[in-house]
Amino acid sequence: MVPPPIVIKCACGIETRGTAGALIHCQGCGLKYDTASEARILETVAAKTQRQFRYLSRSGVGLVGLCGLGGLYLYKTPGLLVGAAIGAAFWYVLLMPFMKKRMIAKATSLYTPTISPHRK
Repeated sequence: MVPPPIVIKCACGIETRGTAGALIHCQGCGLKYDTASEARILETVAAKTQRQFRYLSRSGVGLVGLCGLGGLYLYKTPGLLVGAAIGAAFWYVLLMPFMKKRMIAKATSLYTPTISPHRK
């Protein structure tokens, strides 16, 4: 997994960019910021969010399949195609974008890294 980019705002007011898990040095005052523990927590949050996205996608496939089977039961072969199309439109066009926005908002609010500096 590629470490996410982070921005450290030092007490001296200078922002330094780096990647999570690296030792970042402030370019102004020389303080060191160790971001290894935050990288592990961010990886955990990312893994949880990816699991939720996989579950969401698999639920959509299941809903499309159930709609197709319902159409097949009621109207034979044309019902299968129409039922699957209606299920796919409902899930992937209407419901899934709404649920993805909620998941992303929830994932971003789960953890805010707080990194303390180490002296030179």
